[in-house]
Amino acid sequence: MKKRTKILISMLVVVVFFIIFDIASYEIANRKFLNDYVPKDQWSSYHFPAWWENKFRFHDVTTMKWFEENGGDKLFRPAAGLEYKKSPIWIFGCSFVYGTSMVNGHHPDEETFGYILSKTTHRPVYTRGYPSWGIQHMYYQLEKGDIFKTLPNPDYVVYVFISDHARRMQKLIYDFWSDGAYLRYEEKNGKLVQIKPILEPLWKLNAVKVYLTNLEYKVRAAYDKHEENFDLLEKYLFSSQEILKQHNPNVKFIVLKYNGGDGFDQWFLDTERWKEIKDKGIIVIDADKELGVDLKDKKYLDPDNYHPNSYAWEKISEMLSKKYIK
Repeated sequence: MKKRTKILISMLVVVVFFIIFDIASYEIANRKFLNDYVPKDQWSSYHFPAWWENKFRFHDVTTMKWFEENGGDKLFRPAAGLEYKKSPIWIFGCSFVYGTSMVNGHHPDEETFGYILSKTTHRPVYTRGYPSWGIQHMYYQLEKGDIFKTLPNPDYVVYVFISDHARRMQKLIYDFWSDGAYLRYEEKNGKLVQIKPILEPLWKLNAVKVYLTNLEYKVRAAYDKHEENFDLLEKYLFSSQEILKQHNPNVKFIVLKYNGGDGFDQWFLDTERWKEIKDKGIIVIDADKELGVDLKDKKYLDPDNYHPNSYAWEKISEMLSKKYIK
């Protein structure tokens, strides 16, 4: 009996230790966030979820699982009274495509890329991008194939690329508050293979996430491995085009390079290697050069952050409808 009691007490001590360690890790991460991103005079007004709220949040908007379970795609049709062609456009990307307006509630859907592109081209537009995503989330949807069963086949597919997507290809977790591993692939024997993290359930522990987040800063060095990262970017684009062509040989695959974001490396936008992608029949558009503007100018940005506003999307949609989407 005494032996069993000792065992139970020992187990209880271990559990209490891990809970304290986990809470401490959570507080350390919150403090680091404040130090890195929030002015000191605003600390008192900045509130994080309680430890237990974060701990039992068993979903993550950066994962495809959450997207699939919550019907994350948005369908936009032109304004009432406008004729539109039946074949749709699919658009992929991150918060630029989805529209931070729909996340922060500051603006209506009518100010997003999907709505404005639909109105301009007279085509239905399906938005299949989401905040915090990258090119791998587009490839995942195309490779899995369900999208071809649930949506009408497109004549045009537009992927909006910001240079931070190059870094996101290497991310372990999106950030400390993510719930699990970030979607990643590697090339093996000429094919993209999804990377399955080891002991992923442990990635929910705050102590582990603190370690992974710190490791993430080292992984950012991969952002500087330009040629290697561009090789992987090419593989994503070529593989995506191959899948699209299998379902519609005449589909036009467009990569819209958008010069913006809170963290970017100009190399990925300016490199001459984009010619390799054009040579494979993918339409590559440099939005800044095509429009003759600087899309990082304040008049093209949401006043609350660095994301595009409706004026930027109006200019881009007009350009696309005149030159690339008929």
